[in-house]
Amino acid sequence: MDEISKYHELAKDAGNRLRAYILSVSSGATGVFFLALTNKTDKNPLACSEKWLLSIALIAFVLTVVLCLYELRIDAKRFFSLAKELSKPEIERNWDTNEGFKSKRYWLIHSSYVTLGVAILSTSAYLVLNIVGT
Repeated sequence: MDEISKYHELAKDAGNRLRAYILSVSSGATGVFFLALTNKTDKNPLACSEKWLLSIALIAFVLTVVLCLYELRIDAKRFFSLAKELSKPEIERNWDTNEGFKSKRYWLIHSSYVTLGVAILSTSAYLVLNIVGT
């Protein structure tokens, strides 16, 4: 394995680990929502600001998971397309489809960072309000 291939493999592994972390955080956030919704009693219902923060966080976490799963699908299609093109004679290869997949994947990855950030900020704000308010 040459040095360039080694670094490509390391970059791919790092991307896969990062995607796994994002999916884990987004999936694990359900615990926060469970605690938030079961911890309140009828005497202390959720304040309007708490409802908004939890709603924003929940939507953002779900959107993060959807973006990551769609990005995984695009990645799989991209690798299938690359393998298909590599099996053709060199003169018949066309990399346009791969470029489209790469562009779409780039925007999906960066969009998931934004939605994850919004979700974490909203959840953190909710928790801070509850810590300060008690």
